[in-house]
Amino acid sequence: MSKQPFDEELKKQLRRQTKTAVQEKEAVWNNINNQLFSSSKQRQKQKRIQGWMVGVGSIAIAFVLFVGIFIDSGMEKGQAMFQSLREIFMEEKDVEIEVEGHKEDTNVQLEVNEELRYIIYIDEERYKMVKGEEVDRIETMEPLPERYPEVYMEIFQEANTTTEEVMARLKQDIEKDPEMEVREIKSVSEPIEAQTIRSIGKEHFNWDTPINQYYVTDEIDGRVFVIKQVYFLEAAEGHGARFHHMLKSFEVIK
Repeated sequence: MSKQPFDEELKKQLRRQTKTAVQEKEAVWNNINNQLFSSSKQRQKQKRIQGWMVGVGSIAIAFVLFVGIFIDSGMEKGQAMFQSLREIFMEEKDVEIEVEGHKEDTNVQLEVNEELRYIIYIDEERYKMVKGEEVDRIETMEPLPERYPEVYMEIFQEANTTTEEVMARLKQDIEKDPEMEVREIKSVSEPIEAQTIRSIGKEHFNWDTPINQYYVTDEIDGRVFVIKQVYFLEAAEGHGARFHHMLKSFEVIK
């Protein structure tokens, strides 16, 4: 084999190896450049992302703490939104009331209407709660003899109306009744805050003259409650006084 072809082949091989070495050198430097410089930008970007996540996390923690504080505040009516009313109020308690000029200790029991969201304490030794589809009625435990007029207290709700509209309708209904007449209309704070209208039988001085007392609450979430007390003149200081004291415990839970 001649020397010249060998030399030419050697030169070609050296050129190929040199080119490969240069390409590998450029790849190495590009990798180093990416590590030293591009990673710096990425690290800055990563720090910004981490900072943003820390900020969001802090807000979330603060919100959780706020909710926790609100719940732990023990606001009874706030808890009522999530609990049965019976879980919030005492099942029974002793109260002092005045009946016919004498004070007496009375044990009262809790009655609730979960749908209408109200509670009231009643004297279950003398009265019972009869719940209806539209009207709840507190009646005497035992029916009164036939010669006595009716005695009861009703609780019901009027929706999509106002206190003024209900009062006007009640007044109109009483004026249409041939046996009853309006005796008094006023605002009261006892036994509850309400507008009240009192009607009485047109024969005013008989022991059995009927008395109807209505209480209409202020509007609450587009609804008003109406409490109707029915008794007679001789029972005003007995049943009338007991209804008054029971109604003091009436409370609407939002």
